[in-house]
Amino acid sequence: MAVIFYLSGTGNSLYAAESIAKELGACRLEGITGYLKAPYEVQDEVVGIVCPVHCMALPPVVESFLQQVKMVPQYIFLVVTMGAMSGQALGQGKELLEQRELRLSYGAQAALPDNSIVFPSPAARKEKLLRDAPSELGLIARNIKNRHDNYSHLSRSFLWQHGGTAIGWWVLEKMKNIGALNCDAAKCVGCGICVTICPAGNITLSEGKPVFGTECLHCFGCAHWCPQTAISLGSLKPDGKTRYTHPEIKPAELAAQKERKDEV
Repeated sequence: MAVIFYLSGTGNSLYAAESIAKELGACRLEGITGYLKAPYEVQDEVVGIVCPVHCMALPPVVESFLQQVKMVPQYIFLVVTMGAMSGQALGQGKELLEQRELRLSYGAQAALPDNSIVFPSPAARKEKLLRDAPSELGLIARNIKNRHDNYSHLSRSFLWQHGGTAIGWWVLEKMKNIGALNCDAAKCVGCGICVTICPAGNITLSEGKPVFGTECLHCFGCAHWCPQTAISLGSLKPDGKTRYTHPEIKPAELAAQKERKDEV
């Protein structure tokens, strides 16, 4: 049996995980945040991780997952979705697993439209990325199915080993203040989509308006999915040109990642 653990805010990584799982056959999907709420001993022979790249690195919650997940599989793979560059994400995943005497057999990157708001994918590139994704993910899935091994090519370069991503987070946190989530009450219609899609369960509704907690994963999902563009992340707020959600993923599908799916 195989399992893919995933993290997804605007749908890219869930789409990638579903595409790979379909090719593998007997494979279930588990949300990373759902697992962390109720960890268990993973018995599957094949374990995959599919997640986005945040500031050229793995999202911090994925780091935590790799440091905590209980598993001794025969084959581990990591697929990261990104708009332009994967940075240190694959090498970082390899090192985190090595620290626990686990081996990352295969790592790959899948290009999909960027949801960064700061550097959105231009319309023409977005169309091309979505058009090319099935064949790109198909190749990745076949490599996984055939137990392809590229372990020796996943090491981080000197730049990434010495803080190559720090400036990106500094800009987002200090200059863009992305931790200051806010909702324009005049625009909000109380639809609850932001509550549904938040992978951290960080948003609740009070009197029909969203209330933000302190566990934001900076996936940007709430701002992108809001049909009224009422949500802002500090000084960042999607508009007609920067708003993006994967066209084949629905909010209800993302909701599933918050709950554990296995039967123990």
